[in-house]
Amino acid sequence: MFMEHLALTYKCHSSIGNSLDLNSMIKEVLTTFVEETNATNGFFYLIDENNTLYKYLAYDGSLECNKDILNEQIKDLSCVRVFDFEEKKVLLLPLKKGIFFIVYQNSDINFEFVISMFQDLIVKLNISIDACLNVQKMKNKNKILNHLTSELKEQQNKLVESDKYKSNFLANMSHELKTPLNSILVISSIMAKNKNQKLDEEQVRNMKIINSCGNDLLILINDILDISKIEAGEISLHLSKTNIFELIEDLVSEMLPLSTEKGLKLNYSSISKELFLLSDRHRIKQIIKNLMSNAIKFTEKGTIEIILEENANDITIKVIDEGIGIAKEKITYVFERFKQADGSTTRKYGGTGLGLAISKELAILLGGDIKAFSDLGKGSTFELILPKKTNIKNISDDKVSISSRDENIVIEDIVLFDMGETDIKVETVIKDERILVINSDYVTFFPIAVALKKQNVILTYCKSFQEAYNVLENEYDLIIIDEDNSDIDVFEFLDYCKEKNLKKIVLSSKKIDEDDYLEKELVKSELLNKILNYLGR
Repeated sequence: MFMEHLALTYKCHSSIGNSLDLNSMIKEVLTTFVEETNATNGFFYLIDENNTLYKYLAYDGSLECNKDILNEQIKDLSCVRVFDFEEKKVLLLPLKKGIFFIVYQNSDINFEFVISMFQDLIVKLNISIDACLNVQKMKNKNKILNHLTSELKEQQNKLVESDKYKSNFLANMSHELKTPLNSILVISSIMAKNKNQKLDEEQVRNMKIINSCGNDLLILINDILDISKIEAGEISLHLSKTNIFELIEDLVSEMLPLSTEKGLKLNYSSISKELFLLSDRHRIKQIIKNLMSNAIKFTEKGTIEIILEENANDITIKVIDEGIGIAKEKITYVFERFKQADGSTTRKYGGTGLGLAISKELAILLGGDIKAFSDLGKGSTFELILPKKTNIKNISDDKVSISSRDENIVIEDIVLFDMGETDIKVETVIKDERILVINSDYVTFFPIAVALKKQNVILTYCKSFQEAYNVLENEYDLIIIDEDNSDIDVFEFLDYCKEKNLKKIVLSSKKIDEDDYLEKELVKSELLNKILNYLGR
């Protein structure tokens, strides 16, 4: 008898918690409880905090049980017990979130043992049912989240499509407006000059007002057109080698009458007159002109400083004014579209709040950035930072053209096209670099050679130093020498390289602590990086 009870307990215990799906788990448990304890039927009900029963599962699929009797019996859920029902005995197994009813036709069952066994199973049953319900809740939440995500993606696609239509509409409208506006500007400008003296003073003044308002409208249209192009990714860049010093000098001369008219001093200083960049001259001019126009507009008296600085990697153009300034908590808003630091600023000084937003976007497209520093009432400093090595971001290469006015100029800057979220970078190197390889172990050097070919590096091979002397009549950027494969004294050739100021890397089986030497064991792991460093990449 003891072994039978032990086996029964083991089977009932093992049936619990084998699935995280509530229906599958309860079905297995209920089947085991009914069949192994010789019951005729069994039911499982879920119960809420108010002791309300909800039919869930029946052993024979009937789910028929007298609800009034059950509601009466669940008033006492303190322990496992047996009650009589229509000449049958029903075992009630109460849990935290449900109740098992096991129906017995045979009254000869050892209920004392069965009750004791089920009492010991309550803890495991509660844990298993909680786990199943939690999994079910998570699945339901995931379904809701997936549905919401799907809806959000659909809405996002619609917004993107709508934004595209808006940008196209603005771009088309801007072009349509510019055509008649240009005629108005030309005619009003000519009439305002009054060369034939056919207009009186009031009519000339009205023509000047028309021309001034037309120019303001043209600026607004151009701003909207630029924003639309930037949003649509349709903006084009024309790269050329540009002297930044001269560009700013021309701009200062252009803006000087405006500053003089307001009684402002306009100073320009630079550490060098020879600062060249491979970039879009027109876009750089547009950015700096906007910064200078803002400085003049928001400064009533004092000085405006334009400073051109250079460091190892960047060129910085600073525009410093002594104007109204910007509150520190509002300085981040100045680069947002259609926003100015204060609503009163728009009313007093005019403007749409697009200028700085466009300038920021253009600076980022050119691989640079704009930074702002200001104190309210003390003036502002805007810094345009442009990289020396042109890094064109978030624009496809078909929107970028490269040219040089002087055919003899070799543009050595590396142009990187960064397509945003992709990791692909297309490098255009206009000047090819040349490496001479002497006495190389071809098997070892082959993977390095393949990698260098991908970097547009031209490789020339020599089997002897005598051959190398003849080849070196041409110009090479670097020489790689395999010391161990040399038939003659390598030091004579090294002296020749030193005399001619030739860059070199010597591969040796010996460990020599000199920059020009590399141990052969490190060829696979370090040689490529060392070569690229020597080439300045």
